[in-house]
Amino acid sequence: MFDDKYKGLRIIVSDSAMRELMKEEKTLYDVVQILEEGYDAPRKRKEGTIEKWFDKGNKTFNVVVVQDYNEIMKEDCWVLIHFGKFTRRK
Repeated sequence: MFDDKYKGLRIIVSDSAMRELMKEEKTLYDVVQILEEGYDAPRKRKEGTIEKWFDKGNKTFNVVVVQDYNEIMKEDCWVLIHFGKFTRRK
């Protein structure tokens, strides 16, 4: 669980994002895949926040992570704050 990394930093999941992941039956491995293979979302986020989209069939998955510092592990990390899915329209 703690081996999933993006750009050398661990990914920690917020409570609400964990519920969203469980609803879609996805894991942190899927999140890393979307971050690495996906494309930047068309909207702008503030500095330190990354939003990536990944198309699969007629669905688009989106992941939002924000850079933070973990006091327990004493290291910088990414916090997954949102995982979602929506249908693209033609």
